[in-house]
Amino acid sequence: MKTINRIYPIFVALFLLPFICATASAEMAQGTEIQITNNGADQRHPAIYGDRIVWTDYRNGDGYSNSDIYMYDLSNSTETQITTNNSAQYQPDIYGDKIVWLDERNGNGDIYMYDLSTSTETQITTNGSWQYWPAIYDDKIVWVDDRDADESHGDAYVSSNIYMYDLSTSTETRISTSEAQQTGLAIYGDRIVWDSYLNGESYHHIYMCNLSTFEETQITTSGSGYSPDIYGDRIVWIDSRNGYGDVNVNIYMYNLSTSTETQITNNESNKDGPVIFDDRIIWADWNNGNPDIYMYDLSTSTETQITDDSSHVGGEVGPDIYGNRIVWDDSRNGNSDIYMFTIDSAAELTPLDRTNDLKKYVEKTLSCNVWTKKALIKPLYASISFLEKGKDSKAVLSLKSFIDLVKDMKRHKKISAAEANFMIKEARGIIDQIKIY
Repeated sequence: MKTINRIYPIFVALFLLPFICATASAEMAQGTEIQITNNGADQRHPAIYGDRIVWTDYRNGDGYSNSDIYMYDLSNSTETQITTNNSAQYQPDIYGDKIVWLDERNGNGDIYMYDLSTSTETQITTNGSWQYWPAIYDDKIVWVDDRDADESHGDAYVSSNIYMYDLSTSTETRISTSEAQQTGLAIYGDRIVWDSYLNGESYHHIYMCNLSTFEETQITTSGSGYSPDIYGDRIVWIDSRNGYGDVNVNIYMYNLSTSTETQITNNESNKDGPVIFDDRIIWADWNNGNPDIYMYDLSTSTETQITDDSSHVGGEVGPDIYGNRIVWDDSRNGNSDIYMFTIDSAAELTPLDRTNDLKKYVEKTLSCNVWTKKALIKPLYASISFLEKGKDSKAVLSLKSFIDLVKDMKRHKKISAAEANFMIKEARGIIDQIKIY
């Protein structure tokens, strides 16, 4: 088992950029909302990846004692029950063909996984303590683990830690090492983030572990950050530095590439979330009394409101996002259902627009070292130059060189399989579009 023994604090707030949102006057987003579930029981905690949405479903049990994991496939409009055990399964997450969740069938909380490509269920943890809040990215599963808890304090969560299981090597690793409670974790590429606080103290800090070096970094120093999420170089979280409890909490962001902290929201309401995908940050906001889903677009510095709770009692909470699709659990029907909002796409992008976007993805989002990024950007620059000059056939050749380079880097594990597959798919789509034009 590999542990971390190096901590490098980052004293953030070097720059506080004025991304201040007037939530009360936010415009409604343009797009399409659909109801995913219509069962009379509660469906909660959705997660989305590609065309697949997973959630915790309470239709099969007495109260919460027999919750199950369900999935809806948008590509074929099919709902599937993933778990059938009579105990409680909940807190799902999904990446590609793999679904993970917390499972109580053994009397404690264990992490389980279901592989959709092989229809196989696997028990990931076997320790007799509790493991919970799993998250997955590529072949790596992370969770909060109580096996190291110091119960002499009378608190089962004292000294809970972050653990990881690597499916590619079948190895389990303890990630965090401090004598504190670790909660609220997320993973993207080779970076894991979580919030941590010592027993008896009210201070919360956001930490990050870089799996390529196993260095642990303190991201916040405000003592009031929690519920982090990460995408690329950006970490977002809830911060109560200007408030107390549920009053005057706001969303903040830290950019690892620029060492810059940014305040995203500036209103005095309670908030839930947040989650981030590419340039979009999503959260639930109680600004209007009941919770609604809001979005902030970093590329346009624009906040929009996704849902309007004024016409029904309850609210929308627990959002997740993938691409232009946002999911959440919604109580407008008396129970909790899963809903989805698809953000309207802008007018069709040209091959030049898409190639520039792909270059931006490599520069800003791709998780790899600087030399790998430079190598990948070179053929994209060439393709952009050829497209600007109307030399489409040479642009296609440069894009094919880019695809070959991505495949080679994937083979040598310099980039993740998921990121490689995304870039290959996008480059091929650009080539197809050039040929159509």
